Amino acid sequence: MNTLTPLDVEAADRLALSRLDDDGAPAAASVVYGEGGKAARIPAASAADAPAAVPAGLPSPRVSFDPALSRDGAVDGGWWPHSRNAQTELPGLIAALDTRPGVRVARVAVHRDEWEEIPRRLRTDAGRVVRVGWFTTIRRHTVSVTTVGSRLPITLLVVPPGTPAGIAAAAMDTAATGPGTALAADILAEKTLEAGA
Repeated sequence: MNTLTPLDVEAADRLALSRLDDDGAPAAASVVYGEGGKAARIPAASAADAPAAVPAGLPSPRVSFDPALSRDGAVDGGWWPHSRNAQTELPGLIAALDTRPGVRVARVAVHRDEWEEIPRRLRTDAGRVVRVGWFTTIRRHTVSVTTVGSRLPITLLVVPPGTPAGIAAAAMDTAATGPGTALAADILAEKTLEAGA
């Protein structure tokens, strides 16, 4: 009798997820014949289809991280985007995370209902492609970042763009330096209440 170990199950899950595109359907592929009649399978949405990283002139991202950038709890830091346009905002966040020692972003997941213009893929300044997923099952006011070589995602509080500066700064500070146990929505509610008191 063959017994599956947790490592076998984890490896199978990674393989199954890598075969799926963001919408859950198997990634389409086409066959291209090169010189000498050699065939190569090319994914329908290849790296060449990814948009450029950050258009010139965009303001720098407003982010605050826990020094460890991965702790047990609800959030590892905060991000205050300038707009709800994911295509415009995510490249700056990815660039800010990639500057951290040992961090290289592989995938970003956002809540679908909180963003506009959500791309499927983004190209970094270094030419790497980062996949973007959008879901309704992740917590609101968060972004989940999967990094190369790490099993734990980085979860950041997303402060809504229209939030007053004082509340946003306090919420980002709490997300980055607090005990890490408060949920994103609770941090925002607490800081908004404190500002109104």
